[in-house]
Amino acid sequence: MSFVNILAVTAVVIIIALAFYAGTLMNKIRVQKIRHKVVENELNAQKELKQQQRNDNICESIRFIARATAQKQCNVSEAAIRLVVLLETLILQQPVNIAKNYPALSELFDKVKDMPTHDARKKVAVKKLKMMDMRREVFEAELEDRIITEAKQLANFSQ
Repeated sequence: MSFVNILAVTAVVIIIALAFYAGTLMNKIRVQKIRHKVVENELNAQKELKQQQRNDNICESIRFIARATAQKQCNVSEAAIRLVVLLETLILQQPVNIAKNYPALSELFDKVKDMPTHDARKKVAVKKLKMMDMRREVFEAELEDRIITEAKQLANFSQ
């Protein structure tokens, strides 16, 4: 066997070994991609489940507040604030159009959302606070019947 033949056989053996090694690496990459896709799908499923559970909890809160409002156990201003915020926090493919579907809640929310609550009320002068409360009560009186009607609709709310 000549030197050239030995080199040719050696080159073929090296090429076959490198091709086998490359095939092994490509197979590992393919398996890794499959595993990555499985893990990604599991994470997406968990994320969707958590989002669904979150939305379910929010919907339950919406129904609870709406029933209390419809039964006049909850102040309509407080209900408007809570219900609008909860409806806005729902993560849905098509968000709830609050202004269109619940115009009275939306209107009262817009009128009272900037009024101070809790500790912020303590920092406001009594005279100014009484004026704000009177304005709020006027808004509530104007919209109460419509809000109670909307609350009755929301008492059966589901996503």
